Amino acid sequence: MRILMIEHSGRGGMYAYADSLCNALSEAGADVTVLTSTAWPEKQVPFKVERKLSEFTRQQGGGSKLHWAADRICRSLLNSFRRNRFILDGNFDIVHFQGAGMPLLDQFFFKQLAKKLPVVLTVHDIRSHYERFVSRDSFLRRSLQIPHCLITHYQSGKNQLIEHWGVESERISVIPHGIMEPMHRDVTRIEAKRKLDLPEDRKVLLFFGSIRPNKGLEVLLEALNYIRSKVPEVLLIVAGAVPRGMSFQSYSDIIRNLNLSENVRTVIDFIPDEDVDCFMAAADVVVLPYLKFEAQSGVLLRAYAHKKPVVVSNVGAMGELVSSDKVGLTVEPGAAKDLAEAVADVLKNHNEFQSYYTAELENKYNWKSIAELTVHSYEKAIAISKKCRNG
Repeated sequence: MRILMIEHSGRGGMYAYADSLCNALSEAGADVTVLTSTAWPEKQVPFKVERKLSEFTRQQGGGSKLHWAADRICRSLLNSFRRNRFILDGNFDIVHFQGAGMPLLDQFFFKQLAKKLPVVLTVHDIRSHYERFVSRDSFLRRSLQIPHCLITHYQSGKNQLIEHWGVESERISVIPHGIMEPMHRDVTRIEAKRKLDLPEDRKVLLFFGSIRPNKGLEVLLEALNYIRSKVPEVLLIVAGAVPRGMSFQSYSDIIRNLNLSENVRTVIDFIPDEDVDCFMAAADVVVLPYLKFEAQSGVLLRAYAHKKPVVVSNVGAMGELVSSDKVGLTVEPGAAKDLAEAVADVLKNHNEFQSYYTAELENKYNWKSIAELTVHSYEKAIAISKKCRNG
């Protein structure tokens, strides 16, 4: 089977997911090509990488917001033309998109492709993290009706695709998100702390990833005020970039007003993939206090890879996974005191929660199994595509 994988960014969580899946598909015997941006790292892989898409301007930084938005739309339009031309000029059995690029454009460009060959879309985010014109609900709804098969990582995600977006049940496959394998598995906790210049005697909480309003950092900072009364040596690491047009200032104000400066370290910047393992290795507990989230978290699966106990909000797929796998605790979103108690409990019983990281659990999120399930979804898409063309 000749598979074309489309991954627009070439960096971050989406890149890491696509890279792991393409490796597993290739090992299973598939002929895989990735069409991606110039940001995709140069490294030896068992599949072909075509860096023909323009890299998007980074979200953080200065400059006019209007100029950034116009640049992004223009690059997306150019990439859509390049992508469709590359696909239609090739000889592929299936085209698999990792996430909707820009629903404003996808509603038109997906349709052209779906007339020619089977299209599969992995819906990493059931809804956008925040409302933007280019990804408004009406555009996304039309885009989601076009692919022959959609993949979501959890059952409630499938339910939402059916109930909210009107997607037919038979077109949806539920395939788990695999554990994100560390690039540097051998880095120890002590080595990581030294590299990050962290005191060795502190209990480290990690809040990691893009710092958007839905991530609930303000709730975690409020909770930290309670946590330090029970665990005085606690230290929260906040690592990630702030999207363009947003500011970290409101969080800095909370840290100052609650006198948390001795208990918080911040690295407010995009964290390259080669440095992610260092932050994970240094942590005692990974905390994801999201307020609103309708997806599966790549950060959570990176925590799984490092066998870190976690505390998460019961949103998206996170609550389902953590409750089922018993590797941490789940709280309702926005409840600072409950979050504080859960974090203190996990710190106190750290070894017990860590003991649930077994070979059986690793098997559950094994990329070989995920590749097999993905091939089944391709077969489903091929059958639906033939039916549509013949009908």
